[in-house]
Amino acid sequence: MLWLKAAEEDLADAEDMLKRGRYFRVAFFAHQAVEKVLKALFFTVRREETPHIRTVTELYMLLKEKGFKFPEDIEAEIYILNKYYTVTRYPDAANGLPSESVDRVEAERAVNLAEKVVEYVRSYLRESS
Repeated sequence: MLWLKAAEEDLADAEDMLKRGRYFRVAFFAHQAVEKVLKALFFTVRREETPHIRTVTELYMLLKEKGFKFPEDIEAEIYILNKYYTVTRYPDAANGLPSESVDRVEAERAVNLAEKVVEYVRSYLRESS
């Protein structure tokens, strides 16, 4: 599945950027990985094409309407990724340089969450096929 493969590539980029200390890129790629893996679920859960939505909580709510549910620990944290779609890319959204908008703690939290989400969805898709 292309969306899942793209999510895995973004997650690998996030992990690489963490090693390089590029924390804003870590957060951006973590967001991208989760956005794409949620879109991968649309074909299985909703039986429809992916919407042109970038907000991970909004994508998740659309999946949840059709019975998909993350474990509580993921559901409680997924919202933190929403801001990384813009603040990691645009100075006006970050109120400064995007490279100064995310620290190591935030980056590690974002990539750890993305890893959990991607693994959970990977398992879910494997069991659903």
